[in-house]
Amino acid sequence: MNTFYAICSKASFLYYKIFFKLELIGRENIDRNQNYIICGNHSSLHDPFLLGGVLPLQAHFMSKKENFKYKIVGWVLKKVWVFPVDRDGNDIKAIKTALTILNKKDNLALFPEGTRNKGVEPLPVKSGVALFAVRTKTPILPVTIDSNFKLFSRVRVIFHEPVVLEAYYNQKVASETLERLSQEIMDGIYKSIENVKLENL
Repeated sequence: MNTFYAICSKASFLYYKIFFKLELIGRENIDRNQNYIICGNHSSLHDPFLLGGVLPLQAHFMSKKENFKYKIVGWVLKKVWVFPVDRDGNDIKAIKTALTILNKKDNLALFPEGTRNKGVEPLPVKSGVALFAVRTKTPILPVTIDSNFKLFSRVRVIFHEPVVLEAYYNQKVASETLERLSQEIMDGIYKSIENVKLENL
């Protein structure tokens, strides 16, 4: 148990609980004895702080390397289990770090689109999520974050049922297939956003 992480997570949860109408759906889908690849949509700078606060387990977060350029910020990020990734290419070091985390049965959290998306349609994603899941035989926990993050507005977080890609374990899977599987997961995440918006019309 990372004490500093736990303190920051609790503080984050209290912030969103106090200043927003926080609604958590599907927490029963999370098995605390299981590790996951946690992936969600990314529309705001709030997303990683919110996710770190509402998850009932600790996770290593993947974040763009630019966030580590200031030493004090980089130090804090590392303290809360964040590690850098170069979004401009295939960052082998980040990939190896992610695989090591999952092989140790820790949790990995990432935003597969790699950048913020204000729309209700997913951006194209690479094979990462499915690749990590197949290589390490780890379930994927899709998460939908739905909010405009205006003070005292609703923040809805939906934890979907885990996705297990067991049919692809112990196989050599083509990158096109992995990309398709990753994209299908993101499509499901965004479908929930569309449904929420329709309910509010």
